[in-house]
Amino acid sequence: MMISEWSIQYSNTSIWKKKARGALINMLAQISILVMILFMNGRADEFLVYLTGGVAVISTWQMIYYLKMPERNYIQFEDQAIDIRRGITGPRWRAADEEVKRVQQVGDVLTLRKENGEDKEIYLENVTEADADKIIKEFQERYGDRMHTVPEKNESSF
Repeated sequence: MMISEWSIQYSNTSIWKKKARGALINMLAQISILVMILFMNGRADEFLVYLTGGVAVISTWQMIYYLKMPERNYIQFEDQAIDIRRGITGPRWRAADEEVKRVQQVGDVLTLRKENGEDKEIYLENVTEADADKIIKEFQERYGDRMHTVPEKNESSF
């Protein structure tokens, strides 16, 4: 493919909805704890109110972040480099093509290793099947003999 610049977005919305529900449950649990303390004691320490409020705000931020994941770029391919989103707080992981020592695929996980030993995983479950095929094809074209596929173990062979 080797298109100059293109990107792959997150697409498996069920994963992100599940994580958003978890953040919502966390927020509700924090508020419930505060309400229970207030109900049992008639008052709450200022520290507990701030702590619970802070955790509830963080959980709300997480929930919104997860709900917006399908709008975000997961992988950005450039002429001679690749950028991969690390997560909720980390900066993007960037590797120039000449820095990539090895690309290994095990099942639905692609692992890129730089010359300095730094690794980054790409989870193909986070993208559509068509996008996963485009990613694999692009890696095979870019990295050639540095791209390795390890077959998954068949559980029925035990």
